[in-house]
Amino acid sequence: MADGFFPLTSEQQEWAARAADIAQRELAPRAAETDRTGTFPSEGLKALKREGFWGLRVSREHGGLEESLLTTVLVTEALAKRCASTSLCYKMHLEASELVARIGTPDQLERMVRPIVSGDAFFTVAGSEAAGRGGAFAQNNAMSQVMPSGDGYRLENIRKSYVTSAGFATHHFFLCRVGKDATPDKVSALIVERDKIDWKIDEPWNGFGMRGNNSCPVIFNGVVPKANLVGEEHTLMKDQGRKFLPVVTSTYAAVYLGVAAGAFEEAKQFLEYGDDESKPRIDNPVIRHRMAELSVAIERSRALLYSAASAFDREQLTSVLACSQAKVACSEMAVHVTAEIMGMGGGTAYARRLPFDRYLRDARAGVVMGITNDMILSNIARMLFPGAPRKTENKAR
Repeated sequence: MADGFFPLTSEQQEWAARAADIAQRELAPRAAETDRTGTFPSEGLKALKREGFWGLRVSREHGGLEESLLTTVLVTEALAKRCASTSLCYKMHLEASELVARIGTPDQLERMVRPIVSGDAFFTVAGSEAAGRGGAFAQNNAMSQVMPSGDGYRLENIRKSYVTSAGFATHHFFLCRVGKDATPDKVSALIVERDKIDWKIDEPWNGFGMRGNNSCPVIFNGVVPKANLVGEEHTLMKDQGRKFLPVVTSTYAAVYLGVAAGAFEEAKQFLEYGDDESKPRIDNPVIRHRMAELSVAIERSRALLYSAASAFDREQLTSVLACSQAKVACSEMAVHVTAEIMGMGGGTAYARRLPFDRYLRDARAGVVMGITNDMILSNIARMLFPGAPRKTENKAR
């Protein structure tokens, strides 16, 4: 059964329990080595495929499981408790395949979505770019342009800054603008197949945290057929944003909720049952008080995330506000919780034989990776104050 107090169906509880079991059996024993060496978590991801988790969001009509966003959040959280790198790679697979599974053409459903269910297609997102000044923090950071070329789109030296699972994913959900006149708000999406285009990793991934996700910069060249366009040109964020962005932000939130909850569980075990007299003991009233505070912080963020995901499933959300707030809340909470645990653990917690520094470093990724919290907060402010003028980018930078 999942943690927390949110009312879950028996099926949702079963999914959470299944994910927790896989995480304990397959992910936890490899997590420290994945972090130490920066090794891509292939074995853990293979276990998820074997257990039938690959097509979690694909409709039953196309052979998938058609599970809700709340169930997806529960699964992602459970995995992240034991190995955040594996959970993030899995989350990116679900996110990247979301729209083609929902609105794909019959041809795309046959060529791309059915292979997801069979485990032959592994998706990721090629979205982030540092084209504007300030990189991910630039206010007007537009996607690169691709040009129409016959019956396809030409990619010329387009560098995506962070492609999770780079070199391992078979399909890339590739964000771009089509044509010279496409303004920044006219975003399109292509499915770029790894084996049908030229690509190269620009530099290896050597992250401070999330060390197993192989989130490398990748340079793409070649022509992608028009048959791989998802939806219509220029309309991704306009037509599909409310359906797509809540999945993106909620699953990010679930990863970092899992990081915080996993660190808390490890700390509780360490503090309560440690037999080394040099360790902090749970009979210390200050430690008990601080652990109680952390439990409140975790449950508060969990309630927001579960509520937002559940409202999305019931089609009650009129905007992406709640899911965006949940992403910020969970990632900032994870930074706070893991830092507090390191403090309570004292010098012993800094020992690499314990997992606390890994949780601390993985948590830090939540505020700067994916859609950065600064950018999400800007979007939240615009939703809260839709009539306020937008400040232009600082030209003095």
